[in-house]
This record gives sequence, structure tokens and C-alpha cells, in this order.
Amino acid sequence: MHDLIIVGAGTAGSVLAERLSANGTRRVLLIEAGGAPTNRFVSIPAGFTRLFKSDHDWAYECEPQPALRGHRIFVPRGRMLGGSSNMNAQIHQWCHPADFDGWVAAGASGWSWRDVVPVFRAQENLRGAPDDDTRGTAGPMLVSPNENARPLSHAFVAAARASGLSSTPGYNGTDHCGAWVCELAHRAGKRYSVYDAYLKPAMARRNLEVLTGGQVSRVLVEQGRATGVVVRGADGAERTQRAGGVVLAAGAIGSPQLLMLSGLGPAAQLSALGIPVLRDLPEVGANLQDHPVLPTVFRTRGTDTLKSAESIGSLLRYLLLGRGMLASNGIEAFAFERVHHPTAVDLELIFVPFEARNQFLEPPQVHGFSIGSAVVAPRSRGRISLASADARTAPSIDFGLFTDPDGIDAKVLCAGVRLARRIAASPPLLAENAGELRPGADRLRDDEILDHAAGHLQTVYHPSSTCRMGSDARAVVDPTLAVAGVPGLWVVDASVMPTVPRGHPNAVVAMIAHRAADWIGAALPL
Repeated sequence: MHDLIIVGAGTAGSVLAERLSANGTRRVLLIEAGGAPTNRFVSIPAGFTRLFKSDHDWAYECEPQPALRGHRIFVPRGRMLGGSSNMNAQIHQWCHPADFDGWVAAGASGWSWRDVVPVFRAQENLRGAPDDDTRGTAGPMLVSPNENARPLSHAFVAAARASGLSSTPGYNGTDHCGAWVCELAHRAGKRYSVYDAYLKPAMARRNLEVLTGGQVSRVLVEQGRATGVVVRGADGAERTQRAGGVVLAAGAIGSPQLLMLSGLGPAAQLSALGIPVLRDLPEVGANLQDHPVLPTVFRTRGTDTLKSAESIGSLLRYLLLGRGMLASNGIEAFAFERVHHPTAVDLELIFVPFEARNQFLEPPQVHGFSIGSAVVAPRSRGRISLASADARTAPSIDFGLFTDPDGIDAKVLCAGVRLARRIAASPPLLAENAGELRPGADRLRDDEILDHAAGHLQTVYHPSSTCRMGSDARAVVDPTLAVAGVPGLWVVDASVMPTVPRGHPNAVVAMIAHRAADWIGAALPL
């Protein structure tokens, strides 16, 4: 019998496994439905879209979105050790002070900006960090400036600043509003994920057991307490694993699904599927959020775009020097701006030096660049629901996009498209702008932009908030991430965030797991 079972070996699970096994005596079992990150495109920074719909991807799809005329959105999620940290765009971002202070205001006491900054700093190891102790230099998460960003990306940053966006020297640790080339989780031209930083070194410990290829069907709750899990192996047989405690780190889709399959969730929904209700938790699966984004695509005059990333010359440069287009993370630069929120950013512009096509599922066909308009403080809410009582059936994912009653999300998105056009028409980016391809320069009004969005909108792959933490009676977990009314059970991943952060939240998930490990460790016997 183990002291603790962790379900899911993504960003949160990797950090938890390392920290909770560090004393050398606590017996930890980490269960991952996927396998080792063996695909060659995991380590190649520009190759992450090649992992979409592979055996390393859960490859979900959302329900038809009424506000987008039934458009369905692809939802990639990592299915491997390291999870989505092994198939994301590798951006390292602490996100915004207002995010965490907002969590406190919503009832998540102890999660203020002042509380979380020391953890961000302790986790990171930034190459070339300033000498003022504002950034970390001794943590396990290696962070590098983007030395392989294309000239187009630098031109975007310069054009954004020329268009009126202010900037500080860096975006992490600040009230960021402006434009920058992104900091990356890289080492020597390769991805350096949370798997590399935490889990891979910890797997040498004898007290940490890692089980791959096992999908957890449900959590065992006996006499009101979590006592283990039921796991279906590759052979289809179910086996029971028992422990003194269970942590769900299966992400904003997987964790609420597992809670509901275990009889912990909205009673009416569970009863309709024949699942015995152990505890009525109406908000399990509710409050789903992500960042909707619409690319504005421009043709370039030159050919120095990532359309050429897989050319022979690019491949040789990467193999010999670890540099060039294949060492690019794809999303090389971004900008943040305030549109409707009075004090904090609510719009992100995401710059990629290539033509974005069909939610990144198709390669670029022409030389171009794209500026995605992303709503980073969305007001719309969706839900994860069970489609079946069988864990092998994907749950229903309804983002509820553009359902906020005042229509603010749609207004922010359209304002972003206009700002993207203004930046593309500003020097020095103007020199490379050979004309707008999509949505098309003739689409000026909000309704015309939203009509185009109906077939081209995607998300930034940041699902969150489906097991909301808080201090009220409806919160799924308390501020220490313990599940309400079920001793020995915790949820630790993006699902516990009361609101999705304003940015790219991989470092935020790692921070959440770092803090949670202390509370979980204190609750377990030594």
C-alpha cells in the first residue's frame, strides 16, 4: 500500500511527485494514462503542433458552440509523462497580479500576488536574470530568452510599441501591459518541460513508483474517505490501488470527470447515468473557462517565416547548432492591453511568424504572419459534463463562448482584431505586410468579424476552473485544495483556479502544485 496516489503526470503531477517523494520515505504512486514522451517532436520546440492528434494527445473536441453557428473547437491535452508541458508553446509567464488578488476576493484566501510571487521566484532559473533579486536563478525550471525569434517577431514588438503600447523591460513580476518577445522553457535549443525539471530526476527514487498506460476509472471512497483508485490497464482489466490519500492532477477536463465518475458531483447528472451519488457537489465541472482567440493573418513580402522550418537548410542548422527555425516555439511574441477592464489587461495579441490555418492542424500554405486576438479575462462560462459512466468515453466539453450577458468577450475580441491591424500597418512590421488574408480587410464591423470567427475561432488551450477553490459552501475544494467533505482527497491542477489567469498559465499550475505539496505532505503520516 502506498502513502499517496497522484492521478495524472502533467505539470501539476510532475511537481507533486517530486516534492512529495523528496523525503525518501513517503511511498508515492504516480499514475499516467499515457506513456513516456518518446515522440521526437516533443523536444523540438517548433514541432509541438505535430503532436496534435497523435498518441501523445487526448485530442478532445468541444460541443458545437451556438454563438459560433455550431463551430466545434479542437482541444489538445497532453497524454504522456509531463502532460501538456511537453506539447505546449513553452512560454514562461507568471501571469498578472490581478489574477491572484482576484482569487482572494473570490474566497481563495492565501493566494494573493504577495503569497505566490516567492514560489514563482523559487521555481525558476532564468538565464541572464537581472541582479535585483526580482527573478529566480536557482530553481529547477530553466528559462531562457528567445534567441531564435524571427525578425518578424521583433518587428511586431517594435510596431506594437510604436502603436502606443507601453512596455516595461520584462513582463514577469509586473502589471504587464505592452509587447515583448516571450521567455521560454528551453535548454540548448530544446524544450525543457516540467517533466525534465521535476519528474525525470525524481523517477530515480525508490519510493516513487510511476505507472504508465493506466487510466483511472474512479476514486474509491469508503466510509466517507478516499482510500485509493480503480485503474484500467492496457489489457482492459481493472485493478485496485490503495493509499492513505489521493490527489487528482488530471487537469481541468480529467479531474472533474473523475470526481463525477466517483459519485462526487451534480447529483441529478450522476443519477441520470446510474452513478451512485456519494456527495452532491453542484459545481464540479462548472465554471469552465479558456482564452478564445481569433487569428488575423497577413501575407509577407519575404520568405523568412516558419513555413520554411522543415527545409533541409533549417533542419541541418538545428541538428548541427541547435538553432534556427526549428528551435522556435512558434508563438514568439505577445502583447497585452486593456480594452474594457479599467485596471488590468483583458486582451492579448499572440504573434506567430507564419500563416495560422485551421487551429494549427494544417501547415502554412503561404509565407505570412498571424496576430491572434485573445480574450484573457473572459466573462463567459462553460461546463464539463459526463457523456457516459465509462471513463474511456470523453466527457462533454462546452466552453459556452460569448455567452456573457453584456457581450464584453465579443467586444474585446473584435477590438483585438482592430489593434492587430493597426500594429501590422505600423513600421517596422509594415515593411513586411503584403496584405490581410483573413478575416479580410473588408470585414470592419463587429458582426462581420464575428461572422468570420464562426469558422475560425479556437482557444489558446488553457482550460481551467472546473473544480473551483473557495471558502463558500459551493466551492469544490477549499484554499488548501482539499475536496469538500471527502477527507484524504485533493485536486491540484488548473481546475482549481477560480478564474483563468491573464496569460499562459503553465508556470501558474507548477506554482499551485508546489504550494499544495506542503499542505498534502503535512496531512499525511510520515
